[in-house]
Amino acid sequence: MEEYFGFGLIGLVLVVVFLGIKKIITRKKDLFEYEDEIILDNDMVHYGPFSGSIKNSCQKLVLLLAISSSYLSAGIELRTIDNWGIDSWSNELIMMEKVSDNTDSSLFIQMNRPFCICTDPVITTPIRKSSYNEGDKIEASMTVDSYRPVDIIFEIQFLLDRGAYVLKPTNYPPFRDAEIIKIKFNKSTKMEDMTFNTKGMSNAMKQSERICLSTYELDPEDIQETNRI
Repeated sequence: MEEYFGFGLIGLVLVVVFLGIKKIITRKKDLFEYEDEIILDNDMVHYGPFSGSIKNSCQKLVLLLAISSSYLSAGIELRTIDNWGIDSWSNELIMMEKVSDNTDSSLFIQMNRPFCICTDPVITTPIRKSSYNEGDKIEASMTVDSYRPVDIIFEIQFLLDRGAYVLKPTNYPPFRDAEIIKIKFNKSTKMEDMTFNTKGMSNAMKQSERICLSTYELDPEDIQETNRI
């Protein structure tokens, strides 16, 4: 009787050990069952020019030492042969600028890291005899090259201390390949019409994108009361 009891106890222990080993093996297999899944982990270390923070000071030091010999720093302030300005307004923002034919107004197109896409065009123009406030909307028409005029609305983003509006257009027509952009206001607005020679804009966009996607450290310039405008 004692022999049967002993054999039973040994068998029970063996079964428990076997089941424990099987559970561990099965768990490891499940971790890698879906090889194509992207696993996001809060403790994962990310590298790259826009990847975020390093986990600890030691890793930061190692990374800085690794890139110090090839890391470039450059403040961007360029003027293309088509008279487009390409300027860095912060390490994350590049701004394209085109001055109007009468030099009173400027068209700005911004490009932000990390996506480096041209977005959010705005225009700065003198206040002169008008008297609008932040948030006001002004009706105008916009003509791109020889196409028909399109009715648009400018919203006043804010007023600059130097006596100018920052205008954000809505419902504007596409103008990536435009050579001439004309903006006309109703006389009752007391705003002056604007004309921009935008020839070479596509090329300026490509050059801005190359700079934006590079690993250059973009030094901010001495500006810009316009919240980078």
